[in-house]
Amino acid sequence: MKTENRFICAWLGLFLLGAQQGYAVSKAKYLDLMEMAVSAYSQEHRESYFKRVQTDGLAEHGFPRLTTNLGVLLATGRLTSPQDKELFRTMMTECCRQIPTAKAKNGYAVGNDFSVKEIILCLCEVERAKLFPKEVTDGWRTDLSKIVPNATYSCIPAPTDPVAHNWAVFSGTSEQLRCHAGMGGVPDFVERQFAGQLRFFDANGMYQDPNQPMVYDGVTRLQFMLALRYGYNGPSRSFLEKQFLLSAEPTLFMQSVTGEIPFGGRSNQFLHNETFWCAVCEWYAAWFKERGDLRRAQRFRAAARRAVESLDYWTRSKPLHHVKNRFPRDSRYGCEGYGYFDKYMVTMGSWAFLGYLFADESIPDSDLPEDAQATAFTTTREFHMTFLKAGGYIAQFDAPADSHYDGSGIGRIQRRGAPPMLALSVPFAKKPNYRLDLANPTPLAILPGWKRDGAWVYSYGGKYTNLTATAAGGKARMSVEVVRRFEPYLRLECEVGGEGVAISLTGEGELALTLPIFRFDGERKTEVRETASSVSVSLDGWTCRYETNGKVFNTHKLYGNRNGHYRRYEARGTGPLTVRCRIGRASEFGRD
Repeated sequence: MKTENRFICAWLGLFLLGAQQGYAVSKAKYLDLMEMAVSAYSQEHRESYFKRVQTDGLAEHGFPRLTTNLGVLLATGRLTSPQDKELFRTMMTECCRQIPTAKAKNGYAVGNDFSVKEIILCLCEVERAKLFPKEVTDGWRTDLSKIVPNATYSCIPAPTDPVAHNWAVFSGTSEQLRCHAGMGGVPDFVERQFAGQLRFFDANGMYQDPNQPMVYDGVTRLQFMLALRYGYNGPSRSFLEKQFLLSAEPTLFMQSVTGEIPFGGRSNQFLHNETFWCAVCEWYAAWFKERGDLRRAQRFRAAARRAVESLDYWTRSKPLHHVKNRFPRDSRYGCEGYGYFDKYMVTMGSWAFLGYLFADESIPDSDLPEDAQATAFTTTREFHMTFLKAGGYIAQFDAPADSHYDGSGIGRIQRRGAPPMLALSVPFAKKPNYRLDLANPTPLAILPGWKRDGAWVYSYGGKYTNLTATAAGGKARMSVEVVRRFEPYLRLECEVGGEGVAISLTGEGELALTLPIFRFDGERKTEVRETASSVSVSLDGWTCRYETNGKVFNTHKLYGNRNGHYRRYEARGTGPLTVRCRIGRASEFGRD
């Protein structure tokens, strides 16, 4: 009884704290994000999209996602026009009619693996709101009950397939939603799809899609979470819950101080990244509350809030872009071939819908404890990332990076509140698997260089050893040795604290640290100022300044990443060569 009383008192105390501070994210805010995503599609755009689907069939899952978002906004009263309601009805009818018989076309999957669960969740919301007569919604149910998993879904790997397939988790979750909603559903298919993917979790409970992209760790865990939320209780459940416990703290450690998900690999730097992270965090918050761990539940609600806040910077831009730059939308700058507007803009709303479903508004808000203390976290070798956070700053180090998307080295430095890409959000691949309007001369991040036989050599290959990362005294630190063939090691060190990010390179001879300086976001140019020992870049009333005990050198080489164009500068000198990065309001720096 005493234990129960203590639990009740603790819960009441946290509830009252929340009443004073307000909720982290309201359900209404998630509907705002859905409404914002849908607003990027004009009425003419929606209708022309519909005509393409009627003519060419369901070619991918963007159209069902747009349908789902429209339906949820109608069901929640965010859309009220008869025109929107009628368009949704015809779109939903087309989706439900085509999904059971849609096949892959031209070698590309139609996306049923992704679409079915969203259409079912939408249908449940529409039924709850009694938006249409029962004979209409029953007709949609009848069509969805015709699904035959082995014929409808595209990704059905062998249980012993040595390669991870995140699509299998999506289709397993879609089928679990059919089970939950009473539309047929084959539990054995769900279990087969899930069980074959369990061996791809690492020691931190992170899912290892091929090449370990950070997006597909989080978004695949989210599909498993969705299945558990909607009734999955099969043999894999206990294993999955253990993975969720293992990955809980890493999820908090990896989120940037700006609210962004970690960089790394494919599908990064899209607006939907943060809405799926919100959904993951909201699921964790509700799950930990059920387990009686209210403090941890608060932390995840706060992390969801930070992810939502990070979108404010990008959603102020008009017209709305689905990737984090301001290049013309039809240029597809920064996008993989599959990451086009029609599919990925509305995906921001689809993941916000899961945040809406998962959010428990009774969990009070709080400041993140990470804001008051330094943290240092290194992933398993498979994900090869290190995160340092302290004093409102973060530095993220990656080696060896996935060369299809990133460059090895310090690929992110951000400060809370500042434009995320002002210093660096994501590094540079030489030939990235996404579209640019220029050719990168080399891979690039903040990385070491040295002079050998009169020529400069750089650690592009990401060969490092003896990495340590610690946090104490309000600062987070990393130390790593740079491997050089037939030469002594160099030591790269990074310290993050309230004064900024300090980087040092120790070794003999002439040394260099590369400094990517942001120049162009697709619409606006930054202001760059340099002196003999410093270089500063300013945008939106903020400045990032690098200062060195060596000399600043402008290589005049231009690079592109998903955010825009950067000019490569370098700090050069003898060891120990130091660079300090500080980000603040432009007024704090004055003129050089």
